[in-house]
Amino acid sequence: MKPTQEIGGDQLVKAAFARIDAVALGAALGVLLAALLWLATVYLLIKGAPPGQHIGPHLGLLSNYLPGYSVTWPGSLFGFFHGAWIGFVVGAFLAAAWNLPHHIWLMLIVRRHRGWQTL
Repeated sequence: MKPTQEIGGDQLVKAAFARIDAVALGAALGVLLAALLWLATVYLLIKGAPPGQHIGPHLGLLSNYLPGYSVTWPGSLFGFFHGAWIGFVVGAFLAAAWNLPHHIWLMLIVRRHRGWQTL
């Protein structure tokens, strides 16, 4: 867009009420959560534990909610995949929760604007 070109009213409203792509946000949060869970598990595995102690007892409690997860090398891969799908679902839900009220509000504004034009 040229600096001298003005933004029309429709373009301004579309920019103000831009939609969030559910797949993109889901993928971004999925990758982020997967990487965080994997890195936390790997960090604990590399750090180790004192003799006679379990490695990462608090992070290991996630095995109650994530089947197959444990603070082990194979468990870190299970955690990666669990983190990916949970992050994707949360991201897609957040995008939908953002888009729906904005869509409704935009439709109300458009309907009200068209009603004023007929007066």
